[in-house]
Amino acid sequence: MLPFCYLHWLDMQRFILILFSLLALTACQRTDPNSPVSLRKVTFKEMLKSREAIHAMLNGDKPYKQDELLKEAIKLKQKSQQPWAYFAEFAITQQSTSKQQADAKDFHAAAENMQQQSVALEAAAQSGQSENIRASYKAVENACIRCHQQFRPG
Repeated sequence: MLPFCYLHWLDMQRFILILFSLLALTACQRTDPNSPVSLRKVTFKEMLKSREAIHAMLNGDKPYKQDELLKEAIKLKQKSQQPWAYFAEFAITQQSTSKQQADAKDFHAAAENMQQQSVALEAAAQSGQSENIRASYKAVENACIRCHQQFRPG
């Protein structure tokens, strides 16, 4: 029969081994903050924050303030021009197959649509007419959804 302290020591060693294994696995998950994937994720998160702020004002979850809504619409428009350069997989090169070229053209058309809808949202926010703002916001949402459905993995 093993003494109690010996059993406790084995449990502690097992716990430490599991803990270090988990720490090692989480360390492997880190990505370079300057990688294209990281840069586009940051940009998309900033776009999402602006979209959520506008959504909250339009739904009454936050007080409606036209100047704040316009500020968020401007941020969204500016950010909507940035992430597309970080998608090297949709660059058209001489080595691209016709399928890759078609996918890249579709991707760039979706990016252009997102940018156009963001410009329209900013213009609607400047007008201050809630019907136009709501319609433009819905168009931005739809552009996001269509792009995710077509191009986002998983």
